Amino acid sequence: MPEMGLAHRAVRGAALILASSYANLALGIGYGIVMARLLEPEHFGLVALGLFFCSLFDLRVKLGLDYAFIHRQPTTDELIGTHLLLQIGAALITLLITGGVAALVTLGGYPAALAPVIIALAGAQVIESAGATARVVLEKELVFSRTTAVITSALLFSYVAAIGMALQGWTYWALVGQVAVNVALGALGFWWTLKRAGRGIRLRFDRALAVWMLRFGAVMSLGALATILLLQFDNFLVGTFVGAAALGYYAQAYKVAQWPTGLVTHIVSRAALPTYAKLQDDLPRLAKAFGMTLWLILMLATPLALAIFVSAPDFLILLYGEKWLPSAILLRFLIIYSVLRPLLDDTGALFTAIGQPHRATIVLIVQALTLVIAATPFTLTFNAIGTAVGVGLAFVVGIALTYRFVARTIPVDLARLFIPTTLAAAISVALYLAFAHLVDLNALPLLARVLVKSSVAAGVFFGSALLLERGALIERVGYIWRLLRSSAA
Repeated sequence: MPEMGLAHRAVRGAALILASSYANLALGIGYGIVMARLLEPEHFGLVALGLFFCSLFDLRVKLGLDYAFIHRQPTTDELIGTHLLLQIGAALITLLITGGVAALVTLGGYPAALAPVIIALAGAQVIESAGATARVVLEKELVFSRTTAVITSALLFSYVAAIGMALQGWTYWALVGQVAVNVALGALGFWWTLKRAGRGIRLRFDRALAVWMLRFGAVMSLGALATILLLQFDNFLVGTFVGAAALGYYAQAYKVAQWPTGLVTHIVSRAALPTYAKLQDDLPRLAKAFGMTLWLILMLATPLALAIFVSAPDFLILLYGEKWLPSAILLRFLIIYSVLRPLLDDTGALFTAIGQPHRATIVLIVQALTLVIAATPFTLTFNAIGTAVGVGLAFVVGIALTYRFVARTIPVDLARLFIPTTLAAAISVALYLAFAHLVDLNALPLLARVLVKSSVAAGVFFGSALLLERGALIERVGYIWRLLRSSAA
């Protein structure tokens, strides 16, 4: 059956991405632990600020070329060649722009080291653009096993290289070097993999197709800019008004808070989008796919977020050492919002796949405006904690607006999906607090404290979810299991 064939490929692809995400997360945790002990908070803050300026002026992201490529059917040599040339051209223009920006930031009171960091990161974006087309060709056809292997391998080698640089005393340049090595190996790996897949490609540039792709992405340009502001403006606020060291603490907390998000965002952006695109003319199947993806996001991200929330101070000390303890309060704020991010990514994928990217753009613009308006005065008043509060407000506003759009687009019972998970999370926190009041967990050794606190929070969540929706949960798990075991139709 065509339905089972596509569902099988989508779920199998999602499973491969999930396995890869766990592997990448494990590698990232190990890398982060080592680098946090080798470098100082201000080193991380400097690179985070450099990434903000590079992202702000990155034309590739704002053009929405990958989304246009995935939406356009079928994949032709003209589509591939046009996408590649537009990607590289946009990256080169970005490099020129950021060169001018780098010269200006030195006049704004920022550290002198920030300018070369910005230029180096923009140069890495040019390298990344050379491999983006090969990656999106493979993922459009749901060939995730090969792309995940490239991504994981590139990350591993880049982490090893960065640790070696840090041991040689390269300080913040070790962090920049990791980015450069990662994108270079990734670009080479994607094209090599595409060639091994037997895809014969003759690159052809089609001017009319280029105009269409740019027009398609034009609707998303404001959304892309809003996304950058939403994800990076907090770094700008903390780095500008509080300082590089404070940004280092904030960035580390934000990075840890993204761990639950990272495990599911890859599924959304790399598996859900092409799946939704193939189902865009079949509303019932599209609604079913969206509901399953939303449920999977909630069941994966929520227990991880709860585990980190309850153990935050001990968790940071265990992994990074006492010097990173100021990140704990920030982590508890940010981890709550991390569950909301993949929910927004999922709806963004839905709207893009069905040819309505303007809805995702509206949500992103509203979020960005909320962040700028709320987080700026909060930061000036409460420092980095105020920034975290502003981030949370922006995500809550975005969730409310985006799912209002979803309810108008596809027939899906959102209450049935959200209410049980929310109740399970509330029960988990309440029972954990009661347990911690009765048992002095802080008397345990550090590692035991982290394991016990995390296990109690996550375990109670899953137990509560099973009690609240036993039939639906078993049915969904069984459906996914049958797809994974079936052969492709």
